[in-house]
Amino acid sequence: MNSAAPVAGHSLTIQLLLDREIIDQKKLREFRARVGELTVHELIKSGLATDQQIAQTYSEHLVLPLVTEETQGGAPSPEMARLLPEKLCRDQLVVPLSVRGEQLDLAIVTPDAMLVIDEIQLLTGLRVRPRIAALSIAEVWLDRLFNETHATEGFIPGTEEFEQIDSDQSEEEDDDDTILHLDQPPPPGRNGRVIRMVNQILDQAIRSGASDIHLEPFEDTCRIRLRIDGRLQEMPPMPRSTFTMVLSRFKILAKMDIAEKRIPQDGAIGLKSGERRIDLRVSTVPAIVGEKMVMRLLDKGNIPLDLTTLGLDVRQASDLIESIHLPHGLMLVTGPTGSGKSTTLYACLNLLNESHTNICTVEDPVEYKFRGMNQIQVKSQIGLSFATALRSFLRQDPDIIMVGEVRDQETAEICLRAALTGHFVLSTLHTNDALAAVNRLQDMGIEPFLLASTLRVLEAQRLVRRLCPECKEPYACEKELALRHGLEPGETLYRPRGCSKCRESGYKGRVGVFEVIRITPEMARLIQRRTPLPELRAAARDQGMKLLIDSAVDKARQGVTSLENALSVAIGDQD
Repeated sequence: MNSAAPVAGHSLTIQLLLDREIIDQKKLREFRARVGELTVHELIKSGLATDQQIAQTYSEHLVLPLVTEETQGGAPSPEMARLLPEKLCRDQLVVPLSVRGEQLDLAIVTPDAMLVIDEIQLLTGLRVRPRIAALSIAEVWLDRLFNETHATEGFIPGTEEFEQIDSDQSEEEDDDDTILHLDQPPPPGRNGRVIRMVNQILDQAIRSGASDIHLEPFEDTCRIRLRIDGRLQEMPPMPRSTFTMVLSRFKILAKMDIAEKRIPQDGAIGLKSGERRIDLRVSTVPAIVGEKMVMRLLDKGNIPLDLTTLGLDVRQASDLIESIHLPHGLMLVTGPTGSGKSTTLYACLNLLNESHTNICTVEDPVEYKFRGMNQIQVKSQIGLSFATALRSFLRQDPDIIMVGEVRDQETAEICLRAALTGHFVLSTLHTNDALAAVNRLQDMGIEPFLLASTLRVLEAQRLVRRLCPECKEPYACEKELALRHGLEPGETLYRPRGCSKCRESGYKGRVGVFEVIRITPEMARLIQRRTPLPELRAAARDQGMKLLIDSAVDKARQGVTSLENALSVAIGDQD
């Protein structure tokens, strides 16, 4: 056991042990001079007190029963291992002992664990009855609960296949246990009400097609907002005290440290609503009056195989499909956060995902999990960066490599090297439009001749709001506006009006606006000559490629969105 649980209320704990004459004042001073900060492990290791004496002291002070091997009748049942996450139990030194009706008997080692009892009640839906246990007993019980669950009985020749099948089945069952099923009724009682609130927030977000859920605390109130069709819409507020419990419930589901409120955390939640499987990417940051949480909803079922359903026109989809089926080269997708870059990349990978193709991805975070792809999560805290994973990938005989983002020169150089040596590489880059990626890579120190020989397609995208088909109304475009944006004076366009079907917003859903620049031999020559960006854009237009502003205006002309909304996402990309 590696956890070194701090002594709860250091001075109070020491005082309790001194009052009972368990430790000697002189030895304590000598020990503190050598060690400084006291932990339960150090206190026991020093011989100042035994874990049984410390447990008895806590039991008397908190007026809680002391549980032992004899009173418990042996180790807890293996079924208890499924009740609480292993990380929570080991970090907080708590052991689920037994369930009687709606009551959970829980062994705790230090009074610190009392702080997470509310969260454990939210997680289990049971009323927790705490018991004090000695550290050594708790460690033994935790090892029996969680280590033996995964322990093997020894290798028997000829059973490798069966062991692998059992392992896969066990993994699937474990994964299913960690999925939140919104259709299951919550338990009765106070904790059941909080669980019901959490489920209602998730259910409303799914039904309304929200892309994000925002939970924001304020001094005397709170705010819950859903991002629907690109706009934040507020839900009815809840009491501040209830909001704190709801936030704790979400943190438990996301496998976050519920006791840590001072630093940002990231987590994930898997849930099912009917037959739909949806993943949530969860992020918290400490605000002045509490933690702010944002959850992004990721529905793998929304990733299309037909790229035209994303909003690409026939020419753009054709250029993209032909480019990604080339044997080697580099494809870059650009756009701001939330513009659907990941959806486009995964749609391309879906088209390429075949049994004879080795696809490797390195992402931060892994948003969607796909069968047939080898996906790696970046872990910078242990040195697993994009560049590190990429170098390893090149020794894994890949055909296609997807890199979540090109963030630095090292990653860019490895991507280009992979593209030059027979691999097709897909990645994202933060630039305002597709061709600006050329300048961005040159700023990183990449030579133009390398870009000209490796780049195959550059793609930029934005999301515009779809006009509600039930209430959009036609109007004649004004002459001045038409001439400014290449439209015919008096041409029929559409604008939002608002109805009950679109919540009076005039818009319902979103669609992509794209700029697909295929690097033809002519474009490659211009890139190698360091041609300025305006001339590259003009050359792309001359070859029949649409820039973002062109695609946006086309969407307005087709009645998909309003001209005002189309220009709001692409006006900055005009020459």
